[in-house]
Amino acid sequence: MYTLQTRRTYLCEDCLSLIELNQINYCACFKKPVKYRLRCDSCPRNIRAVFTILNEKQRLAQKVYYRAKKLAGLNVYFSYLITTYLKNISFELNNSFTICYENEVKGIAEDLSKFTKLPLNSDLKNVLLLMKKYPNQDILKKFENRNVYVISLFRKIS
Repeated sequence: MYTLQTRRTYLCEDCLSLIELNQINYCACFKKPVKYRLRCDSCPRNIRAVFTILNEKQRLAQKVYYRAKKLAGLNVYFSYLITTYLKNISFELNNSFTICYENEVKGIAEDLSKFTKLPLNSDLKNVLLLMKKYPNQDILKKFENRNVYVISLFRKIS
């Protein structure tokens, strides 16, 4: 990982290609994930789907995540990984969505908003909730009367 002066980027294409997206869809609300389901019976009723983008064993992704706190230019890579993941599972974002987020991923949410042209923190019915890992119940209560689609970057993170 280094700065490429000619392309003004932080990750070369080889490094970016080493970050693998999750291949199996699963609900990540339990310690043992439920495979092939984007929502399990234990999820709060306002959650429509839980998308877990990266595997916690992706050390390069974790390293990029922590460095993005100091180098905001790295956030764009997460926006790219999120949109690629959603396209891979044929989930289409449209103008009925707003992006909400926890403070830990604010920079990623802002870049994702620019990338997708979706508004941040509006009162639209469909919420794309961007989190570092699966949200706790307190956060979900804020969205009780809305359809929440959780984007969890990692199932768990070391």
